[in-house]
Amino acid sequence: MSHPFTGSHFVTEMPGSSVSPHLFFRAFERSVIGTVITDALQDDYPIIYVNPAFERLTGYAPAEVLGRNCRFLQGEDSEQSGLQEIRLAIAQEQDVTVTLRNYRKDATLFHNEVTLSPLHDETGRVTHFIGYQNDVTVREGAALQAAQAYRQGLSIFERITDGFVSLDHNLNFTYVSDAAARLSGRHPADLIGRNLLTVLPELIDSEVIQAVISARGAGTPLSAVSYVFDKWVDITAYPAEDGISVFTRDITQRHQIEEQLRSSEERFTRIFQACPIGIIISRVRDQHYIDANPEFFRQSGYTREEVIGRTPLELSIWADPLEFEKVGRLFQQHGEVHNHEAQFRLKSGLVADAVISIVPVVLGEQACVVTLVRDITLEKQARQRLESSEARYRQVAAELQRTLDLSLDLITSIDTMGHFVTMSAACRQILGYAPEELIGRSSLDFVYPDDRARTLQEGLSIVRNHRGTPIFQNRYLRKDGTVVWLEWAAVVLPDEALTYCVARDITQRRAAEEDQAFLAAIVQTSQDAVLGVRLDGAIRSWNAGAERLYGYSTVEAVGQPTTLIVPPELHAEEAVLLDRAGQGEWPSPFETVRVARDGRHIPVFMSVSPIFDAAGQVIGVSKIAQDISERKATQAEIQGLNRELEQQLRHLTGLREIDQMITSSQDLSLTLDRILNHVEQQLGADAVALLLLDQHTLSLEYVGTRGFTKPLQDSILRLGTGPAGQVALNRQPLSLPDLSAASLSPTWWAHLNQAGLMAYYGAPLLAKGKVLGVIEVMHREPFDPSRGWLETFGMLTGQAAIAIDNAHLFRDLEQRNLDLRLAYDETIEGWARALDLRDKETEGHSRRVTDMTVKLCRALALPAAALVEVRRGALLHDIGKMGIPDTVLLKPGKLTDDEWVLMKRHPEYAVRLLSPIKFLRPALDIPQYHHEKWDGSGYPLGLAGEAIPLTARAFAVVDVYDALTSDRPYRKAWSRERAIEHIQSGAGTHFDPAVVRLFVQLLEQRAP
Repeated sequence: MSHPFTGSHFVTEMPGSSVSPHLFFRAFERSVIGTVITDALQDDYPIIYVNPAFERLTGYAPAEVLGRNCRFLQGEDSEQSGLQEIRLAIAQEQDVTVTLRNYRKDATLFHNEVTLSPLHDETGRVTHFIGYQNDVTVREGAALQAAQAYRQGLSIFERITDGFVSLDHNLNFTYVSDAAARLSGRHPADLIGRNLLTVLPELIDSEVIQAVISARGAGTPLSAVSYVFDKWVDITAYPAEDGISVFTRDITQRHQIEEQLRSSEERFTRIFQACPIGIIISRVRDQHYIDANPEFFRQSGYTREEVIGRTPLELSIWADPLEFEKVGRLFQQHGEVHNHEAQFRLKSGLVADAVISIVPVVLGEQACVVTLVRDITLEKQARQRLESSEARYRQVAAELQRTLDLSLDLITSIDTMGHFVTMSAACRQILGYAPEELIGRSSLDFVYPDDRARTLQEGLSIVRNHRGTPIFQNRYLRKDGTVVWLEWAAVVLPDEALTYCVARDITQRRAAEEDQAFLAAIVQTSQDAVLGVRLDGAIRSWNAGAERLYGYSTVEAVGQPTTLIVPPELHAEEAVLLDRAGQGEWPSPFETVRVARDGRHIPVFMSVSPIFDAAGQVIGVSKIAQDISERKATQAEIQGLNRELEQQLRHLTGLREIDQMITSSQDLSLTLDRILNHVEQQLGADAVALLLLDQHTLSLEYVGTRGFTKPLQDSILRLGTGPAGQVALNRQPLSLPDLSAASLSPTWWAHLNQAGLMAYYGAPLLAKGKVLGVIEVMHREPFDPSRGWLETFGMLTGQAAIAIDNAHLFRDLEQRNLDLRLAYDETIEGWARALDLRDKETEGHSRRVTDMTVKLCRALALPAAALVEVRRGALLHDIGKMGIPDTVLLKPGKLTDDEWVLMKRHPEYAVRLLSPIKFLRPALDIPQYHHEKWDGSGYPLGLAGEAIPLTARAFAVVDVYDALTSDRPYRKAWSRERAIEHIQSGAGTHFDPAVVRLFVQLLEQRAP
C-alpha cells in the first residue's frame, strides 16, 4: 500500500498542483486538527495514518492505533446515532460531519466532531477515507446547558400566571402557554401551528393585535391594552430573529386594584412608619434626603430635623466614603442595588453593620431613590460567632478524621453519583490504595466485576429509601489485583446528599464461614454418626449418620444424655471419656458398643475429641462412631483365610529364604540343609534324603537326611540301583505308596524298617537338562500326594536344583576368574619389566616402588580391594613413557626446554593408553597424578593438597625415595638417612606431610 501523501491516488486528486506531497504531509503533521486516514480497500477500514494532533486529542500513540478500526474510540458506547450516519456515508461514498461521544486512552469522555471524506484515485475509485476530528466538548456542554435553560424557561412560563405566546415571522403560533390559552378560552393545542390572524379574526382591529404586527415591522418592543374576550388584556410584544415573543396579562381587575391601592395609601403610610427596616428617600439630582421612617431615625440616632434636607456626605453617615462611591457606581450600572453590605456611622459615633437595597422611584415627577437599611450588627456578630464555631467544628472534624484514620475499618462517604468523597486511612491496609487515589473515583471501579450489579442496586435502594443497611457484603479488588471481602454498613441522613459507609475486611471470616459450611456439609452427609456433646453429657448436635445408626431422630436425641445410646455397663467408661475430653485431652480411638433404639447392640469404632472456642476453652466434646458390625462379621472369615494364607506364606517364605541363600551364599551344604528343613516342615514328611550324582563315577551319594535313626551320609548308590537310582536314571518322579510291596535291597529295607517308613516319593533334581541328584520323601503311613503337595514339592526340588547348579557354576567361575586375574597381573608385570629394560637406569625400580607403595597404602588404612588397584597403578606408573621418543627418554645429558615439555606429557600418554582398558581405569590415579606436588607446583594439572588422590601422594614419596637410594650412572645411591632427610625437607611443598610421617615410621620399623 502506498503512503497516503505520496501514492498516485493522492496526487491525482490535485491536477496541476505544483505543491510537493511532502509539503502536504508536513502540513498535516503540524495541523491542530486531529487527522486520520483509513484504507478503504481493506476489510474493516484499518487506520494507516494519524497525525500528532490526533495523538494529543486521544492520548493514543500511532503504534497503538495503526491497523485498527476507529470504532475503538467509542468503547462500549456503540449505539450512537452519528455512527449510523457515518456507515451510510461510507456506503454512499459521500462526505459527512457528525458529533460522536469518544473516549481517550485514559477513559475520559470528549465530544468529537468528525468530518469524513472519501479519497479517489485517478479511476474514480475510493481508496481511502480521511477524517478530521475536533474536540467540541465545550460546545456540546454549552449546547446542553442552553437546552436545559430552554426547558427551564418553558417550565417557568408554564408556572407564571402571565401568558406567553411565541410566533414566527408569519405570525404562526409556535408556543402557547396554558395561561395565554385560557385568555381566549382555548387549549394550547388548538392554537400551536395555526396563524394568529386566521384563528382570531375578530381581534384584527384591536390594539393588542396591531401592536404585535407593528412590533414585527418596527423591530422594537411594543405594549398595548385592549378589552378582548370580555377581559382587559395587557400585552408586550418583543421582536426577535426567529419571530415574536408576546407576554399577555389579564388586567381586568387592574382598575379595581388601582382603586384599592389608592385607598390603601394611608395604610401604606402607616406601614412605612411601622416598618422594622429603616427606609430613607432621597432625590437623585442633589442627593438630599426628603423622607425617612421612624425605624431609620431609631437605628441612626438622628432626628428628622437633623436628616431631612441634608446629604449623606454632610452627615458623614457612611463609615467609608469610598464605599459610598462604589455603591453609587453600582446603582448607575444596574439601576438598583440589592442586599449590599456596608457600614454606617451612627450619631453616637459607633459603626453599625447593615444591608442596604436601593431602588429608583418617581415621586411628584421627581426622580428619587428609596434606600432600605437593615441593621445586621447583631446578625454579623452572631455570624462571626458561627464562623468561630465552624472553625472549631473544622478542627474537631480534623481531629475526628484523625481518629477515624486510626480505625481498622474503612470509613467513607459517597455522593449521589457513586464517587468517594472522603476516605479514612484504613483503605491503605484493606485495599492497598492511598485515600487520595480513591477520592473522586467511582466506587464501582473497585468492586469485583461479578458483584457490581448487586452493589449498584443496593446503593440505589439506600439512596431512594433513605434507609441504612445493617449488613451488605461484596468483593473489592485490591491495588495488587487480589480480592478482599468487605462488610458494609451505610446510612443516608435526612436532607443529606452523601451516603456514609463503614466497611470491614471480612475475608478471613468469609473463609472461616466457608470452612464451617464445608465442615457442616461433610458432617451432615457423613455415613458415620457424628455427635456434639455438652460438658454435662447432654447431646447438642446429631447428624443424619447418627439417625441411621441409632434409630433416633434429631428431635428425639438432642437434649438427651449420651447414656441414651450407651449400655449400662459402659456408663462409667462414658463418664471418664467425657471428663478427659472436657479437660482438653484427646483419647485414642477405641472399639466399644452402643445401643440402638430397637435394643440392638452395635459394635462401633469411637473417636472422641474436645471442642475449643476462640479463647481456647473446652466448650464441648465431639464423638464420631463408625459401625463396625460388618467388619466384626468378616473378621472370623478373615481369620480362617489368614490361616490358609499363613500356610501359603510359610511356603513362599521358605522359597524366598532359599532364593536369598542361593543368591547370597555360596555354601552349598548350608543351602541344601535349609531345603531339607523346608521339605520336612512344609510337606509333613517323616523322613527326607538328598543325593547328588557324580558325573564321573555315575553314582549317587547321600549328602543330607532327616528322620532316619542311622545316618546315611557317605552311602553310595550306583545309577539304576534302588528307588533313587531309578529316579535318576529315568529322570522321572517315582511314587511308592506302600514300600512293603516294593522290590528293595536288604540294606535299604533295613534302614526303612528301622525308621518305620511305609510310603516313598522321589523326584530328580534337573537343571539345564542334566540330572544333578534326587530328593526322597518318606512317610510312616500310606501316602497319596495331593496336587498342592506335588506343586510345593516341585518348587522345592526346583530350588534345590538351582542351588546345586549355581554352586557348580560359581565354583567354575571363581576358578576362571582367578586364572584371568593372574593373567592380568602377569601381563602388567611384564609391561613393567619391559619399561625397566628400556631404561637401564631404572631396572627393578617398578617392582620395588610397587611393593613399598602397597605397604604404605595399607598403613594409610586403604581397603584391601583398593590395594589391588594401587599395585597395578604403581607397576604402570611410567607406562606413559612408552610415548616418549628414545632420543629424549635415554638422553644422557640435560634435557632442553622443549624436550622437558615433551617429557612432562607422559602422564597424559598414560591416561590415553590405559583408559580404554576398562579394568585398569580404577588404577589411573598413580600414573596420572604421581608428579603433582602438595603446593600445586607439579604437573600435569597443578593440583594441590588433598585435591591430589591419596594413592598418588603416597606413591610420590616412595618413588622419590627409591630413586634417591638407587645407583645411577651419574651418581651413587644416597644413604637411607640422607634420603629420609631429603623427603622430610619436601614435606608441605613436594609431599603430603602426613604421608611423609607415616612413610618414615615404616622405614624405621624396617630398620635393622
